[in-house]
Amino acid sequence: MKLIVSTFLLIGSFSYAQFALADCNYPKMNMDFPNGATATMEEMVAAQTSFKAYNANMDAYLDCLDNQLGQVSEELDIYPDIKKLNNQKYDAAVDVLTKAADEWNAAVRAYKAQ
Repeated sequence: MKLIVSTFLLIGSFSYAQFALADCNYPKMNMDFPNGATATMEEMVAAQTSFKAYNANMDAYLDCLDNQLGQVSEELDIYPDIKKLNNQKYDAAVDVLTKAADEWNAAVRAYKAQ
């Protein structure tokens, strides 16, 4: 009987963890970076506006991940697993954002070199 109760508690804990971390929506990057060497000022300004919006959405996503982890009790047996999953999502998002920023910066440098 004790094993059955423990199993249900464990399943319930995983379900709670999945629910707690499921509310954050990963932002989509809906833009193509222009070729800075041939882009017009209007194309660069439009790309900058899109990138700033994406960056703000990604910052909101990262804040959401932080907030979601803060809502999970550290006393849960599976808290380390929840934290690990949260950290993996966070790190992956930062990597994608860093690559996007590098692409944007390369386009800006190429544009300025025209």
